[in-house]
Amino acid sequence: MAAVIIMMIAATVVERLAGSDVAFRYFYHSPLFFALWAVVAICGLVYALSRGMKRLTLLLHISFVVILCGALVTHVFGDSGMIHLRVGESEGTMFHKDGSARTMPFEMTLLDFEVERYPGSMAASDYRSTVETSDGARMDISMNKIGKHRGFRFYQSDFDQDGKGSVLAVTYDPWGVGITYTGYLLLLVSLIGFFFQKDTAFRRTLKKLASVSAAFLLLPQIASAADGKELPPALPREVADEFSQLYVYYNDRVAPFQTLARDYCLKAYGEASYEGYTAEQVVTGWLFYYDWWTAVPFKVKAKDKGTMRETEKESIRMSAASGEAFKLYPVSLSDSVRVVNPEIPAIVWFSCDDDLPSDLDYDHWVFIRRSLDLIHDEVNAENWDEVIRIVRQIRKYQEKTAASVLPSDRHVRAERFYNRISRPLIPFMASISLGILLFIMSCILLTKDRATLRSGQHMLAVVSGTMFLYLTLVLGLRWYVSGHAPFAGSYSVMMLMAWVTSLVMTLTYRKFDLIQPLGFILAGFTMLMASLASANPQVTHLMPVLQSPLLSIHVLSMMISYTLFALVALNGVMGLCVGERDTREMLRDVSLVILYPAIFLLTFGTFVGAVWANISWGSYWAWDPKETWALVTLLIYSATVHSGSIKAFRNPKFFHIFCILAFLSVLVTYFGVNMLLGGMHSYA
Repeated sequence: MAAVIIMMIAATVVERLAGSDVAFRYFYHSPLFFALWAVVAICGLVYALSRGMKRLTLLLHISFVVILCGALVTHVFGDSGMIHLRVGESEGTMFHKDGSARTMPFEMTLLDFEVERYPGSMAASDYRSTVETSDGARMDISMNKIGKHRGFRFYQSDFDQDGKGSVLAVTYDPWGVGITYTGYLLLLVSLIGFFFQKDTAFRRTLKKLASVSAAFLLLPQIASAADGKELPPALPREVADEFSQLYVYYNDRVAPFQTLARDYCLKAYGEASYEGYTAEQVVTGWLFYYDWWTAVPFKVKAKDKGTMRETEKESIRMSAASGEAFKLYPVSLSDSVRVVNPEIPAIVWFSCDDDLPSDLDYDHWVFIRRSLDLIHDEVNAENWDEVIRIVRQIRKYQEKTAASVLPSDRHVRAERFYNRISRPLIPFMASISLGILLFIMSCILLTKDRATLRSGQHMLAVVSGTMFLYLTLVLGLRWYVSGHAPFAGSYSVMMLMAWVTSLVMTLTYRKFDLIQPLGFILAGFTMLMASLASANPQVTHLMPVLQSPLLSIHVLSMMISYTLFALVALNGVMGLCVGERDTREMLRDVSLVILYPAIFLLTFGTFVGAVWANISWGSYWAWDPKETWALVTLLIYSATVHSGSIKAFRNPKFFHIFCILAFLSVLVTYFGVNMLLGGMHSYA
């Protein structure tokens, strides 16, 4: 197993350096790799049978062998390729990556292709192909909805830019998928049953687990003050607030102007405000007082001076100064325009400098071209009442022209509230500070074999419960505003991990006292990562491929498992800090109780992701770097629950050191793949 792990790690590095073809030729598809997996499967099965394992535990091991057999059948007998169809034309040949072709036993005709878009947006919500086969079958194929016919499976892959052609991925795997899915089902049944099976290592460890107490410490107070330096001019706050009442087309959706202003301010200065100015004051300051604001330096690290990162910030400020960024003006397009290009939505949003439709009413044309110039003149004259009047006229124009695509008032209020609370700066600082102090105190108390008052733990539970409610509110608002579950993107995932951690702390502090110091540290660091990521946590429409209920299950399972592995690593640090062997052994038992559900959730999440991948793009396992590292992490952590055969894990010190080092695989899986290895999952 160690050899398999090392080979997979090496393959991901080679793929990054030399490309996928080299990695597959010398690693994933090499005879040595197949032989190693065969040895692992055979030896593991023989070991499981010779140990006289209970039925469900034996079934768990057998399920992995079934999954490997399914993968082998897919590799040997399966086939995959692409087929390009044009509307009204027939095609019966699928093409492979190497340029070879295979004739299918039927032809396919594309009857229609359609790009579905979010209301009032150019962003695609789905791609849909309607096809008919020469033997009379008809299929609707879209993202996350596959077509099946005579053993062939068809997946929406790409389309022609003129909207008259569709590219479908094709797989032929009549046996491999069925065998693999059978293995997944056996695995799920055995994993669930394992926790109800009597006299397992998990149940024995849970029974003998003792607890220790933690101390209560007050939250640190956090304050900040302005440094009193001279500031550039800006609109009065009440005038800038009128701009926040406008709608703007931003990130392929209609959003409050406040959202754009907040994102731009965060990108430029790392904060949602600047020296007491609101984001709306900052962005309108760029528009109306550009010369003064050019003297305000961006928040850029020394190493990024003069780089594309600084150039991007300047381009943001320039786009606001010219008005190009502010697509404030909806235009209802005529039927004649949409007949020429039906992909254009009925209402399109323009900035004051965009090329406007030639048949636009003259009064509307003048209003769009001149309204910001009129505001600029009134700003120079400091005629704030007139500025407010013109801004409100723009709002009335928006409501009259784009009423059918504007978000509801309730939706807008929710988004504005979300914008105000979504950066967890104070919570993460307080959580980290509290967690570190509790960690130090707990180590001291464990070393001296002393306990603290239960009332302190109750008060900490109130703090963690409050943090859980805050995170629930943030994630719930993001869900409501975006229209999809907050399970995609680094910001949402980090906040989700903090949410899970605070929930676990609140529910389990009576049984696992050490969960509080470890939990506050973990929650704080994950909120810190979210806060750093939220320099640009834009609310956007979800990509079509991500619009699957399996996404939520997959991400939630993976994030809970990563959270639990982080707690085990922190518990390992505490285990090394204490001197008493009995205490160290007790902490090992705590880690074991956490590891069993963590490994279960990682396994479940990994194979749910495989099913989702098979439904979405026709391959349940593609050896993508993140897939590979998820499997590496699973295999590494599975060793910790096999102390019956790996005697080293009976030593508490070795166990804690291993759990700390094992967490590096989690960090590589989530962060390392994104930053260094790339692949299909590098966005996640």
